[in-house]
Amino acid sequence: MRAVEAGQPPPLSHALPDPLAPLTGTAARLLRRAAGLVITAGLRCLVRLDHSGVPQDLAVGRRPLLVTNHRSPLDYFVVVAACRARGVWPSMFAREDFFDRPLSRWVLRALGLIPASRGRRAPRALERASRLLESGQVVVIAAEGRLVPAEDRPDGVGTVRGGTGRLAEAGADLTVVTIAGASRAWPPGQRGPHLPLPWRRPVVTLRARHLGAGPMPADQATVAARATMVELLSGLPET
Repeated sequence: MRAVEAGQPPPLSHALPDPLAPLTGTAARLLRRAAGLVITAGLRCLVRLDHSGVPQDLAVGRRPLLVTNHRSPLDYFVVVAACRARGVWPSMFAREDFFDRPLSRWVLRALGLIPASRGRRAPRALERASRLLESGQVVVIAAEGRLVPAEDRPDGVGTVRGGTGRLAEAGADLTVVTIAGASRAWPPGQRGPHLPLPWRRPVVTLRARHLGAGPMPADQATVAARATMVELLSGLPET
C-alpha cells in the first residue's frame, strides 16, 4: 500500500466508486450531446473558430492528455468544440466548489468535469485525471493553472505548474493545444462574452502539436510543453 505523507489526504480507493467521478450512463451521454450542440452553435455567434492547425487525430496515444494555455473563460467552450469536431468529448478541470450542490454536481459529472482541488487536496484531482487517462479518456489540463494576465507572460506563456509534469511522469501522452484570440470575445473579469455583429466576430485560432508518448520525466515534460506553447503562439495577434 502506498504511504501517505503527513498533511496529505488519503489516496482514492480503487475498490470503491469515486463519488465525484465523471458519469458514463445514457443520461450523461445525452447531456454531453446536447451541450455540444449548444456550445458549437453559441460559439458561431461569438467568434470565427480557426482550428485548421489542429490535426484530425487530436487525441493521440493510449492516455491522451491535451495541454492548453488559458486566457479567457471562453477557452473551455473552444476546446469542447474542437474536440467534438474530431469525435471526442474531453474531461476538463473545474473548481471544486462548483461540485458542492447536488444538482450542479450531477451536471458537472455528466459533462465529464474533474474537481480541481488545491493545496493538500491537489493530488486527488491528478489521481482522478490519471484514472481517466488510463481508461483512454481525453483529459485537458490548463498548464498555467489560471487565467494569466499579460504582464505575467512576457513571451506569451506564464509559468507552467506541476500538474502537467506529474501526469506526464505517470504515463500521459502529451499534445499541446494553444488558443489565441478568445479573450477578445470574452475578456477575463467580465461576466459574459461580447455579442459582436456577425461580420465583426474575432478569430480564435487553435494550434496543436504532439510531444510524444509517456511516461516522460516531469521536468522535461514541463519545459517541453511551455516551449511548444511559446512557439505555437508566436506570430498570432493576441494570446
